[in-house]
Amino acid sequence: MMTEVDYRKVTGLVHSTESFGSVDGPGVRFVVFMQGCHMRCQYCHNPDTWDLVNPAATERTAEDVLNEALRFRMFWGKEGGITVSGGEATI
Repeated sequence: MMTEVDYRKVTGLVHSTESFGSVDGPGVRFVVFMQGCHMRCQYCHNPDTWDLVNPAATERTAEDVLNEALRFRMFWGKEGGITVSGGEATI
């Protein structure tokens, strides 16, 4: 039997958010920086997000992050939106 997943309640470790990002995609963006990455790329812009343990990071639900982002939707225009960045967002 398959169990349905309520994706709004899935949690992740969020390093930080940026309300009005302009370099992480087209237009004005709400940027979510996830905590944790195993790749250690030499050219990484966010090495402070690598460690899986960071007292400043918070475990948040997808719904919570989306609700925060949607408060800024009026500023996104046609090309703006949400960017999930790293750390590695798929950990």
